[in-house]
Amino acid sequence: MTTPADMPQQRGRTNGRPHNPHLAHTGTADSAPRFRTAVVGCGAAAFGLHLPVLTTHPGFDVVAVADRDPARARHAADAFGIDRTARDGATLLGDADVLVVLTGVHDTLIAQAIAAGRHVVTEKPVSLDLERTRELRDRAHAAGVMLEVGAMRAHDPALHALLAAVPAPTGGWLVKADGVDEAARRRVLPHGFAPYTFAGDPPQPTPADLGPQQLAALQVLLWQGYHLLTALVLAAPAARAHTCVLDDRGTLHATVTSGDGHAFTLVVAPAPPGCFHEQIHLADPRHAATLNFAPPYRAPAATTVTVHTAPAGTESGFRDPFAALWTAVHQRLAGQHPADLPTGIDLAVRVEELAADLARHGRRTRRRRKPPGPSAAALAAACLCRGR
Repeated sequence: MTTPADMPQQRGRTNGRPHNPHLAHTGTADSAPRFRTAVVGCGAAAFGLHLPVLTTHPGFDVVAVADRDPARARHAADAFGIDRTARDGATLLGDADVLVVLTGVHDTLIAQAIAAGRHVVTEKPVSLDLERTRELRDRAHAAGVMLEVGAMRAHDPALHALLAAVPAPTGGWLVKADGVDEAARRRVLPHGFAPYTFAGDPPQPTPADLGPQQLAALQVLLWQGYHLLTALVLAAPAARAHTCVLDDRGTLHATVTSGDGHAFTLVVAPAPPGCFHEQIHLADPRHAATLNFAPPYRAPAATTVTVHTAPAGTESGFRDPFAALWTAVHQRLAGQHPADLPTGIDLAVRVEELAADLARHGRRTRRRRKPPGPSAAALAAACLCRGR
């Protein structure tokens, strides 16, 4: 295995911060740099989303995978041609430039990687505790390493097509009803592996000032609703929490206002098995467009953007958002910084700030009391009408 001493040193700056001399990568002046990458957590996100892209991307060399279940790590290594496996992700830091954190709880591994001077790409959210996320952001900045969060919607060509159609929205809705996640995970995992292993995770840091119902709302927002919040922050950067209600069946209704007072409705709901509906609709006085997302772990070909105002039409065939995410990560590692995309950790902090503010507004109510906007029943009906 190539050692840091054998490799050319990066010079200059990475992602706008001083270069960390402890990191090295393969590559020459005439080729794109290739970064040694270790992946921790061999669940559905690894098998179905990240490893298929990473192991075929010319800019990454996946040198190891780790999982607390050795069988999962071995299956991932065999499936994707990776040489080394481990149970503890921290043991991989000596051989990698980049640690990819796909475990259920992220903050401890992130802190260990930053302390070792390694770049980190982590699943979302960084933490349920906003203060912990801010602390890790500051540590990464001080260490001169990149901390990127897998907010793939920030890189999704379909979302950017929607934002181009309605560049200054004055209202809209963002809805998600997912009854296919478990089945989708089982489809991409090796036979016999559980789709969820969160019960074995260590305790997750949570904000001390939230009551039980507020914490439940925060979990819905940052787990099931994270990608919608990312889209909302990109569409309305000055978005502020207004109302948040979590009903007794787990449906979250929230209202967010833009800096000039325009309202956006957010709904995240459970759905019957086999039903999936994720949609963003944005409008201003002259433009309106709707984005319907493909189900998880499916090719993005089914994602569509429909523009309702002239020139009206529907666009599809968008590029895989995970491929776009990893291309952007590689550009930043190579010293580039796409001007039209926010730095991952700064966007993550903004998303977590909005989620925390909504959770503090939150209350639990019975289903007979709900704010205006799409209901869970309407979402289910729309889902069934779409044949999902």
